[in-house]
Amino acid sequence: MKSRKVSEQFDITGKVAIVTGAASGIGRAIALDLAKFGANVVIADIALEGGRAVAGEIKSAGGKAIAIKTDVTDRKNVERTVGKTIDKFGRIDILVNDAGVMSYPMTLDITEAELDRIFDTNLKGAMFCSQAVARHMIGQKSGKIVNIGSSPSSRGSVCNLSSGGPAYCASKGAIQAFTRVLAMELAPHGINVNAVAPGTTNTPMHAGLWEAAVAYFQSSIPLGRLAEPEDIADVVLFLVTDAARYITGQTIHVNGGQIMVD
Repeated sequence: MKSRKVSEQFDITGKVAIVTGAASGIGRAIALDLAKFGANVVIADIALEGGRAVAGEIKSAGGKAIAIKTDVTDRKNVERTVGKTIDKFGRIDILVNDAGVMSYPMTLDITEAELDRIFDTNLKGAMFCSQAVARHMIGQKSGKIVNIGSSPSSRGSVCNLSSGGPAYCASKGAIQAFTRVLAMELAPHGINVNAVAPGTTNTPMHAGLWEAAVAYFQSSIPLGRLAEPEDIADVVLFLVTDAARYITGQTIHVNGGQIMVD
């Protein structure tokens, strides 16, 4: 095997990354991390002002970034974002499908409209973005796609406690299945597809956790705390580098060990 420096394995300088849902929370942390390690980042979020703020942070630190208002539930809107990215940077090397929404109603209470809202964003959005980006990656014969799932989707008790109800859990479980299938489809083209499944993370999405829920999570997580967005971003960063070139179709759970004991 050819010898390489460690810095070469983790170097993403000049790579072009689209991160959906990057105006806040985990997506923001991922965008900042990728930019810190040299990527040119497209902040694709329906919240344009928030996206511009993140792009501004990246530029202030010496990086390159643009914000594009993107509704991942609209296929044509997604295709426009991909087209604008190609126009600006000439290629796409990395896609992180982070855009997502939560849902709390239980099975007997959830409406069809709420089901559509969750699946349109969490699953169809990831599929639309992957379709549009993969076409360009296939031409390049290279690329990295990372889907953001959820560890609670594998643990019903945690999901029902505070991390989303049945629709959310089902949509994130579907993300894991989609990741495996897409990885098989794109492997012949030199494209790696993986998922990261965060545990309960300290983000605005979880700002409404009640005190009892926070206490439960902290007591049940072996590492003794909720995840921070940067904990998730660091794993995504690894997956999009050459160091992870032989990993595909996997879901990596990042939850402080909670999945082992809950």
